[in-house]
Amino acid sequence: MSLGPAGRRRQQSAARLARRLPGYRLALEEVLPRVRRSPTLTDLAWRVFAPRHGAGHVDVPLRGGRHVVGADVSRLPVVGVLATGLDEAQAEALVDRVGDLQAELGSFRPVLVLDQPVFAAGRRHDVVLELLVPRRAFEQGGHGDPGGWEEHVARRVAGLVDHYQLWHLARAGADGLDPLDERLVRAIGARLPEDLDVGPAGGRA
Repeated sequence: MSLGPAGRRRQQSAARLARRLPGYRLALEEVLPRVRRSPTLTDLAWRVFAPRHGAGHVDVPLRGGRHVVGADVSRLPVVGVLATGLDEAQAEALVDRVGDLQAELGSFRPVLVLDQPVFAAGRRHDVVLELLVPRRAFEQGGHGDPGGWEEHVARRVAGLVDHYQLWHLARAGADGLDPLDERLVRAIGARLPEDLDVGPAGGRA
């Protein structure tokens, strides 16, 4: 962010004031180099002064879906759910299962990454559905990716992780979410700030 003339003047005045403070030279020449050379002190400084980036501290502009409400919905962690090779019924059941889990917990916002265009199921829960090219269509269509379908999916998912700032990418199959991933999603609520104004839509008056 560039500063205007007034902002630059304030910045210069603050710098001059800091240079006149007792101990400035000692801090600059002795303390600061020692902090930089010490992994422990560097870690401490990072934890104290760096912006918070854990669950519930990152504001990601993404709709929350119909199952969560509150002023801080935009701070709920975004969880990706990746499933390929499902048939239409299995994909719809997965979307419904993730929606039910969100309605129960009220602690995350899902992004479904599927190779089945089950958009009606996504609209039922008002969640984002990102579509992948199915393996068979990819191989029959001559997409020409030298890395093959897996490389195509990996690059696409890597872009979605960045775009949605995913807190976690869960895997799912025909039987639903991987059990460990479901447990991890259930653990999110305990990591959210206590003052976060958000929760399940059904649990609010």
